[in-house]
Amino acid sequence: MKNYFYILFTFILLINCSEKSSEPQKLSVSELAQTSEFTEASPEKKQLFNEIQAFQKDLQSKKSENISNNLGCPKRIEELDLKPKNSVVRNDIESNSFRLSSTLVTNNYDLVYNELDLNIINDAIKSISETDLLSKDNVSTIVKVEECDYQTDIIMKNKEVDFNIKSITESEECKKDQKWKFISTDGILVLDHRKML
Repeated sequence: MKNYFYILFTFILLINCSEKSSEPQKLSVSELAQTSEFTEASPEKKQLFNEIQAFQKDLQSKKSENISNNLGCPKRIEELDLKPKNSVVRNDIESNSFRLSSTLVTNNYDLVYNELDLNIINDAIKSISETDLLSKDNVSTIVKVEECDYQTDIIMKNKEVDFNIKSITESEECKKDQKWKFISTDGILVLDHRKML
C-alpha cells in the first residue's frame, strides 16, 4: 500500500513539474530590472521589448482598439496579403474599399485574430522568456495550434520587429508560411506589411 502511494505521489509530482517547465517563468518588473540582460540592453532594445510585451498583452486580453492601431487600420488588403475565408471578414473588407477596418477588428475580434494568425504570434511571444527577448536579436520557438506546428522566429533590428512563421507540419489544414514586419512608431508596434510565402 505504501508503494502505491509513493508511486502515485511521484507520478503527480512529475506531471506537475513538466507542466510548469513548458512555459517560461515570468519575472516581476523589479526582478526583470535586476537581471544582467536588462541592465546590459540598449535603450532601443528595451523599447522594442516593452512594445512586444504590450502587443502580446493586448492580443491576450483582446484589446481590439489597441490591436487595430497595431495593425495600422484601415490597412489596405494587399499590405496584409489576406484572402479572407470567412464571409463576415470578406464582406467588411470589400465594403470598406478593400481595407481592414477598425470596426471589423473591434466587432469581430476573434474572427480577425484567427483569420490573420495572430494566435500564432501571441503564443510565440508568450513561449519565449523575457531574458531571451532582451538579450538576443533573433529568437525562435515552436508553436502548436491544433494539429499544426509552426516554427516562429522573432527578429529585432533597429526599430523593426519581424515575425517569421513557418509550418513544419505537412498538412493542408495548416496555415501557410508568412512574414510579418512591424515598425516601432510612437511607442507601439505598427504593422508595415504581412506577406504569405
